[in-house]
Amino acid sequence: MDFQTQLAGINKFLTLAYGDETTLNAALAELGFTEVQVASLSESALENLAAQFLEVIHKRLTNDAGKDTYYQILARYYGLDGEPAEALSSLAPKYQYSPEFLRQTFEEIVQRVKTKTWQTELKKSLKQIAVQKLNELNQKPEREAIVEKLMRLENLKGAADVARLDYEAKRAELLKLIQPQLDALAVEYQPLLDSAEENIATLENEIKTEALVYGESVTGGAYRAVFTRGRVSWDNEGIEKYAVTHPEVMQFRKQGQPTVSLRVAEKK
Repeated sequence: MDFQTQLAGINKFLTLAYGDETTLNAALAELGFTEVQVASLSESALENLAAQFLEVIHKRLTNDAGKDTYYQILARYYGLDGEPAEALSSLAPKYQYSPEFLRQTFEEIVQRVKTKTWQTELKKSLKQIAVQKLNELNQKPEREAIVEKLMRLENLKGAADVARLDYEAKRAELLKLIQPQLDALAVEYQPLLDSAEENIATLENEIKTEALVYGESVTGGAYRAVFTRGRVSWDNEGIEKYAVTHPEVMQFRKQGQPTVSLRVAEKK
């Protein structure tokens, strides 16, 4: 297994998924990791990071029955297993597919990995893996460095607010000059727009009600009435109390990954 072959395959896969030429290091930089962090990962943990990232892709391309044909085709076509990549024409006999059927199958794989859901999940997983690797390398950033960047963010947002206020003031002055024409236009078109919106709202309500009674999603023209069954939820507090005497239920508990959001700090 040659890691450089594997890495080149991952870069080609990322380019396929996101549409623009993308490398693993570039993807890490886009996720918010600094040049120093990306360099550290590249020097000390890239092979292990790539292996975990491929595990994520493998899992997402394995069906509920455990069949991973989609991943195997992708792996061989791009050399994700570290072996020389193979053309689709040479892969067809190995899977007992006709060349045309394998081409169609590959197109299905391509369409799947290019969806917004896939793109989002890949980035999310890659970020989680990279954070884990940096922690393992003891590459935790200094608190002061984060504070300094938060202060820079405050300055940047302040400058943007000043520019926005200046823009809005000048825009308001220009609007005063053409406000009479805009008012006349509103008088002419508002009744038409109101009537159209009312008709649309009435019809949408009828469609939603009928689709609800029908019990399935329905497509017509450019629109689709999507029927979604009610979401099942659990009483977390009640379950945790129940788990005190029935700890075996805790094996079904899943906890998501931590996230970070930015808010305005309260003044003290």
